[in-house]
Amino acid sequence: MEILGQALLAGYDIGCAFEKTIGTSSLGPDWITSKSRCCPNAYHGYTHNYACQLRNHPSVIEGMGLEDLKTMERVFSSSNNVAGVTRYATAYRRRLFIDMHFQQWDEDKYRNLGTMLLNNYKQALTIVTDDQAILDETLKDRNISTEDLDRWQAEQGAYFDALGKEPAEDIHRIAYVDLLQQLRAAQ
Repeated sequence: MEILGQALLAGYDIGCAFEKTIGTSSLGPDWITSKSRCCPNAYHGYTHNYACQLRNHPSVIEGMGLEDLKTMERVFSSSNNVAGVTRYATAYRRRLFIDMHFQQWDEDKYRNLGTMLLNNYKQALTIVTDDQAILDETLKDRNISTEDLDRWQAEQGAYFDALGKEPAEDIHRIAYVDLLQQLRAAQ
């Protein structure tokens, strides 16, 4: 945090739970003060419950962009290709092949960096120009505003937070009916 600065977003398979861990650690006060947060990557975000997705999925975090946070998994997945060659190799040869694999990975990624940046830039331009125009038109046609969308999202979050939690008065009513049934059975 000292090097990278404020408002960090850390993607991790269990980012929503890890957020709580950081909050209770010695880093907690600085993490909270810096307005940093964690989130699960896009794939794992869909496996969490919907209430979690409403707050922590990368697609709903303002400023997150289009990154799915799966880069490290792609890197490690690609290294599985080395397993067949290294399975019965000596320790030295295993390290040699793994090192060669990651050197090639670095070279390939560096070689394609310009194309990747250009494609991301084009995609961002399309989203900012075309998609924003479509959103504005849809909002106008439906006679709603972005404030309505924000309010509905907040209402949806409150609904899912309360889902499955019985109101206290309902618990008392159920207990009362149970006692009445026990009384009837006893009589």
